[in-house]
Amino acid sequence: MTQATERVNCAVIGYGVFHDFGRMHCRWIDAADGLQLAGICDVEPAARERAAGEFPQVGLYASVDELVADDDIDMVSIVTPHFTHADITCRCLEAGKHVVCEKAMATNVTEATRMVDTARATGRKLAVFHNRRHDGNYRAIEQTVRSGMIGELFHVECCEESFARPRNWWYTEQARGGGVFFYWGPHAVDWVLNLVGSPVVRVAGQTQHRVWDHVDIADEVRAHLWFESGATALITFSWVSAIPKPLWRILGTRGGIEDSKLGNKSGAYITGYQEVLVGAAGQGQIRVVSVDGDERTEQMIDYLESDWLTYYRDMAAAILRDKPLPVTGEEGRMTVAVMQAAQESGDAGGQIMEMSRYV
Repeated sequence: MTQATERVNCAVIGYGVFHDFGRMHCRWIDAADGLQLAGICDVEPAARERAAGEFPQVGLYASVDELVADDDIDMVSIVTPHFTHADITCRCLEAGKHVVCEKAMATNVTEATRMVDTARATGRKLAVFHNRRHDGNYRAIEQTVRSGMIGELFHVECCEESFARPRNWWYTEQARGGGVFFYWGPHAVDWVLNLVGSPVVRVAGQTQHRVWDHVDIADEVRAHLWFESGATALITFSWVSAIPKPLWRILGTRGGIEDSKLGNKSGAYITGYQEVLVGAAGQGQIRVVSVDGDERTEQMIDYLESDWLTYYRDMAAAILRDKPLPVTGEEGRMTVAVMQAAQESGDAGGQIMEMSRYV
């Protein structure tokens, strides 16, 4: 750690992965107060060459072994396929590094628990990169719910649907990717758990595999969640929905919220996500209905600014000033537990799973 300027020396593992995720992490770290991008690790020479051209000031590492041996690195962001997360995370923690681990945190609860336990044993900080809580549409939804405008929340639906051929890569391989619940599920499950704010007590899953035979995972999955508060949720991901539902439908005792994406091709890809550090507000609107007795009012509320840089600012504060982590390892593990329960329920024909089996 650079004591004179109180900056955390950071490295990113996985620069050349899909969607430029590694590069995005580098940009966010480079721009966040309190953090300094000091290293990039990738096993592919071409990825290291590209990283050297875009970030010439940083050190390059050809293996995790090289990186963990460097005592000057304080924090590591792991941006590798999620079936590799547990082993790499534990190696970095045991080497004395703080860790930010991309979602999905792991492919099962056992791995996630090992990661959490290793962080506790080493006294290092472990955070999971659920930064999509800072999407402008989600921020507007969360602010509206917290304001009490729709009363007590009792049902949430989050649906990412399209009719589109999935790519054939590790993400769509059951053995390595974990299934569809682990493809888009980390976003949706984290959003819903954070929004409801009550422990999940039961989960049921449903799966369909009817159209896309070039991949061995389901075409459509649904997860039904029951919460301790009595609230319920339905999370859907589909590649075979010719008539998609709204991304969000949220019901409260005094109103409701709908986010229909309003022209965005996909709620999972807010415009500008890969190009800017902070996205402009007003890329869309949520529909809010309020009910007071016989009086019903409706308004459209603009999306807030998408501030994806906030996550790394919060991580810097957690390391330098012992502030709360942006998303804890325990929160990441709960998301994995819900996805695993839904997957196993779907495999068992929709059997209701008690979450006490998983956490």
